[in-house]
Amino acid sequence: MKSLFFEYLDWDSKQLDLKCGLISFRDVSPNINQYKLADNLIKIIAENKSADLITIKLPGDFPIVLDCLLKNSARFIDTELIYKFDHASGVNNEHTVNFFDSFDPKLFIPLADEMIFSRFYMDKKIPRDKARKLWADSIRNHCMGRADRLAVVYLQGQPVGMATINFGDNNVINLHIVGILKQFQGRGLGCSLIARITKEYSSNYEIFVETQSLNRSAQRLYQRAGFFLDSMRYILHVWA
Repeated sequence: MKSLFFEYLDWDSKQLDLKCGLISFRDVSPNINQYKLADNLIKIIAENKSADLITIKLPGDFPIVLDCLLKNSARFIDTELIYKFDHASGVNNEHTVNFFDSFDPKLFIPLADEMIFSRFYMDKKIPRDKARKLWADSIRNHCMGRADRLAVVYLQGQPVGMATINFGDNNVINLHIVGILKQFQGRGLGCSLIARITKEYSSNYEIFVETQSLNRSAQRLYQRAGFFLDSMRYILHVWA
């Protein structure tokens, strides 16, 4: 089935000391025979038994496939929600936000402790220290050039939060890491950060951001900032 693709994740494998793979989906029609799709997924899993951990990000249009995979040893981790910016909200940009090509990562490494709803933290078979290191290294890499742009929000001249901005095809922007340092949360800084990004880019780009179904505070933030729920994916792990 040409709409399904398997790839090994070299960076994840190195971070977790596991051979990690990913099954991704491209242009899968919502009208496809879900039982046939499930059979093809199970076949791909069987063909790649050398992987210790296979991640499946299954589009939310396929609940029958989800059921089949769960009956075939896949573990449900969480539901990933994809939000799309729709309109400017009434939220004021009360704090200074600046844009950079790179930034000192040491300031934002503690955000790794806030990523508790990610699939790496949510899967109990992944040691917490490895999940934390993975996110710490990801934050470091994004700050040092992996992200196309960084937005940094300030409180009284001090940088206290950031968002990574990646430019995709067809004038699309994806926000990957969005976070406010824990001691500064609850002051409207996240709203200011997102509002400034949408003001800067929404006239020329479609803006997307992902979060998890259990991360209610992030969902409220994006909804307040003018985003709506565009789609969802079931996150599944298959262990060897």
